Amino acid sequence: MIGKTLAGRYQLLEKIGEGGMAEVYRGWDSQLRRTVAVKVLKEQLTGDSALVQRFRREAQAAAGLSHPNIVNIYDVGVEGNTHFFVMEYLHGKTLKQFIRERGRLPADEAVAIAARIAEALVQAHAAGVIHRDIKPQNIIFSHNGQVKVADFGIAIAADGSTTLTCTDKIIGSVHYFSPEQARGGMAGEQSDIYSLGVILYEMVTGQVPFSGESPLSVAMKHVQEPVIPPSQLAADIPEPLERIILKALEKDPEHRYRSAREFLDELLYFQREGKSRVRPPATPHFDDEDTRVMQPLPSQDSKGGGWGAVKKNWPLLLIILLLAGALLAGLIIFIRDFLYVPEVVVPDLRNLSYEDAVAVLEEHGLVADPEVQYVHDDVIPEGYVVKTVPFQGRTVRKQRPVQLYISLGPEKMLAPDLYMHTEEEARIILQEHGLKINCIREYNDDVPAGKIFKQIPSAGVPVSRDEEIVVYVSSGSRPFSLPSLIGRTEKAAVSYLEQAGLNPRLRYEANEKPAGTVIAQFPEPGSFVQPGQSVDLVISSGPGEGAAEESGGDGEGAGGGNE
Repeated sequence: MIGKTLAGRYQLLEKIGEGGMAEVYRGWDSQLRRTVAVKVLKEQLTGDSALVQRFRREAQAAAGLSHPNIVNIYDVGVEGNTHFFVMEYLHGKTLKQFIRERGRLPADEAVAIAARIAEALVQAHAAGVIHRDIKPQNIIFSHNGQVKVADFGIAIAADGSTTLTCTDKIIGSVHYFSPEQARGGMAGEQSDIYSLGVILYEMVTGQVPFSGESPLSVAMKHVQEPVIPPSQLAADIPEPLERIILKALEKDPEHRYRSAREFLDELLYFQREGKSRVRPPATPHFDDEDTRVMQPLPSQDSKGGGWGAVKKNWPLLLIILLLAGALLAGLIIFIRDFLYVPEVVVPDLRNLSYEDAVAVLEEHGLVADPEVQYVHDDVIPEGYVVKTVPFQGRTVRKQRPVQLYISLGPEKMLAPDLYMHTEEEARIILQEHGLKINCIREYNDDVPAGKIFKQIPSAGVPVSRDEEIVVYVSSGSRPFSLPSLIGRTEKAAVSYLEQAGLNPRLRYEANEKPAGTVIAQFPEPGSFVQPGQSVDLVISSGPGEGAAEESGGDGEGAGGGNE
């Protein structure tokens, strides 16, 4: 698909993402001259009418939403067997990548991000659209730090009129499922609120509330198991924020926030006041029937019966105490030897090949995370480690998985076509692509002055970010020396100037030269001029009035004399 142009205007430059249904490309809109993201339904799925409808429904659902925290949809189309829609291109990272790099976030930062997501949900729910797949992978930070909610891929109308079923796979991300979604029920506004609660939980603790060996086991935990309070995982989490999170994560939708607006208001209240209006959980109480009264120990005055029993059985008690001591000592050794994991420092793996990095990790008692990330890098060659998460120098426990980021080399794109653009237009286009410009001005007889007539590398050639594009800007036609037109007739002089691409401007003066003769010019003979330039010509209108009278008098006298 790379290099293909859709709808005569969207050129696909590079593949930047892929999901179960579609592939996402960075593209160039030649009509509006801007970078866009183009989502294309996978070709092998175009024969499934239900999936095609779902794909188009995604575009239609998102296209009707307009909000600073929602990715904009620009266009929807189909060309042959290719179904696609065009959306805002964001050159940034996902919230999932952000959490992996930073670890758990400070409370104020996490709440600020959650509030932006909640604002997007308020707008979507007001338009009757439920996202159903709110997760960090669908939250994107733009280059200016703006939080954007993307991928309404399984969005449905709030009235449930366009429900989606899938018998062979789970739709959505199970770690962020609401209990009602896990049970296969209808998702409502409270489902998006639950998912946002999971994201907020993950941001402040560094982990999701539930995990397991299979998607089904995780889904069942959402339904059955209580949420571990965030403060048990991170003691510095403010208690009011914990109450906010736990309310969003209530199993029963009726016990959650009634709307995204209510959730947003609570987050904003916490930002302002550092408090929460959510009531603390009720203090556990005991019924009278569960209360037990402890019986007193036998009295020492009970005829010595108590002490007599102890003295009689002291060998047995001694054995029990010795066994208990041995068991306790063994337990301490077990905890020390098997539960205590020594710590190591993450080594610097930058500029190592993947194989060498794995070997170095093993030497340090660490393991490579099987999920490898690939990123573009302008310095580190393709196939070599750019960075690790956790970062080098961090102290971690042995056998901790370390995620490797492998270089794809410099980010490649196709050089844009700058032909016939002005220098200023070219600067804007190249700046948007992250490219540099170098202007060279040359004379060109075919291209108007100020327009670009050549570029290196040529349009469509793969280039790297920050690479320099050399553009040749026309200075117009090459200047030439203007000959002397003095003495020529008006007609001949004007004809020459027009054929040379010059603009003649005429002025008439009385002169002894014959009428219609060029008597002066500007620029002067020998000056250099270019096509399009004006040339002033002074044309003789013949002798002046006095000269005419004098010439006329001589004629009459001569004539009279002849008579």
